[in-house]
Amino acid sequence: MKTKNKKHKKDNKTMERVFMLLSPRERKYYRREGNSVMQEVTFEVSDNGELRYIISCLLRTCILALDSENDFASPRLNNCSKDLTIATVLDLVDSILPDAQLASYDAIEKLLLSKSKGQ
Repeated sequence: MKTKNKKHKKDNKTMERVFMLLSPRERKYYRREGNSVMQEVTFEVSDNGELRYIISCLLRTCILALDSENDFASPRLNNCSKDLTIATVLDLVDSILPDAQLASYDAIEKLLLSKSKGQ
């Protein structure tokens, strides 16, 4: 029995190490309709210019895909739905748009303009 218990502890430690290697970042989970669990994914940008560049590249990719008369040309992608892929990328673009930042910029601009008019 002792051998089985030691093996179980060793397996637990191994699984903990594997889990840490597979999950090096803290994850945030959210419950959505229908009890599905959503996970937040983040990426870092150095400044707003880089974020704008990423959004622009994603949008250009969608434009090029929409302009293409054929489906995706790569043999690896023959089972991908062009429309679904484009919709997914556009949904991603929508989710990374800096709405809160843009609203702050509008408020700062109004504040600065109202002060400059008052002088």
